Amino acid sequence: MKHTITIEKVIPGGKGLARTADGQVIMTPFTLSNEKILIREHKKKSGYLEGSIDRVLLPSPARIEPPCPLYGKCGGCNLQHGSYTEQLKIKKEIVAESLQRAKVPIEEVEEAVASPAQWGYRYRLRLKISPAGQLGFFKKRSNTFIPVTNCPVATEGICSAVVELNRSGVLRPLAKVCPELEVLESPADGKITLVLRGNKENPLPTSALQEVGQLPHINQVGWLTRNGFQSLFPQAPPLTQHIQCNAHLSPSGEGQQSMKEDCILSWSGGCFSQVNPGQNEQLIRLICEAAGDLHGKTILDLYCGMGNFSVPLGRCGGTVTGIEGNQESIHWAEKNARQAEIKARFFVADVRSALEQLVEQGEQADLILLDPPRSGVGKNITLLPQLEPEKIIYVSCDPATLARDLNLLCPAGYQISRVIPVDMFPQTSHIETVVLLERL
Repeated sequence: MKHTITIEKVIPGGKGLARTADGQVIMTPFTLSNEKILIREHKKKSGYLEGSIDRVLLPSPARIEPPCPLYGKCGGCNLQHGSYTEQLKIKKEIVAESLQRAKVPIEEVEEAVASPAQWGYRYRLRLKISPAGQLGFFKKRSNTFIPVTNCPVATEGICSAVVELNRSGVLRPLAKVCPELEVLESPADGKITLVLRGNKENPLPTSALQEVGQLPHINQVGWLTRNGFQSLFPQAPPLTQHIQCNAHLSPSGEGQQSMKEDCILSWSGGCFSQVNPGQNEQLIRLICEAAGDLHGKTILDLYCGMGNFSVPLGRCGGTVTGIEGNQESIHWAEKNARQAEIKARFFVADVRSALEQLVEQGEQADLILLDPPRSGVGKNITLLPQLEPEKIIYVSCDPATLARDLNLLCPAGYQISRVIPVDMFPQTSHIETVVLLERL
């Protein structure tokens, strides 16, 4: 069945929401607000329909031709059909509506912080390995393999490595024990790390690994399983990013002072790292400014990873305690803290359990920063106010779980001062959000 509809708005997940002539809600991907679309209904869900574009009858002025030949086929980007200005508008509206619908007490959502690069920004790319040893993606919500030779949101170095791996045929013997891999480029020097992902119970073929390690574009190979990360070529250098970050160190906002010097962050392929280093630098700068004067202050960094925020905040004068569940990340956080000569201590622990222990011990912190996974924190976020922070900075990658957690925090004596969307993933509907809460 076909319907002629007008798109009301783009919702989380990137689909356009509209209503049919009889009032049924229908969601259609690859559409923009106010477009008139002839859509084909193809699936009924509980409370709504799903459709696909049959023909765009009245396109938005912001509609552009997607540059990627795989757009709409692979399961990655879903906003390439909109101008970048339109993408930023969509992301701001998604954050605002998600919080307002959940009745989170906010005054406004600031303009989305644009990424310095809209293409070629991804320094980390995960790909599937076909039985034939070729790299590609799965079509969205399916196991249909789509071979890839070039991904326009990935760096040139990563794309060159993908081409080389596909041509070499070295992945075929690895495909049986390694269904996917990640290609990482070091932002500081462009060196490529290949992270094979699989099951440790199935050993990797030694001869195939040696062939992979001899490819010109591959500088390091690692093996990541549920048991942890193993560097197969340990003599290779880690991934590295130099951070330039000016921070407001006066709460009155009178002037800016710089940290002592640039930060140098290093990590391995077994650590979480932001895929967009240019935007990561802007994110760090934003967080340091929101934190204000940190001299003599204590900072609790939850889900600290390899010290992406801990080290810059420490360089701004604070004493940092970082908590993270990944042992490999804590190893690098400690190295980065020593390199930066900051006052810091790090612990490997489940964050929810660690919060309970901190409260039991009567610990306090002047600033709490948290950057949880997509699932958010949940009910244990109500423990944060018991640590008596002056400020809480919440970095979220999911507006829905952010809204849930904020509604648990605000009644405990905190007000939301700023809500800032940060576009970490251009061409997709994914959005980071920075929220500053201050004690009443």
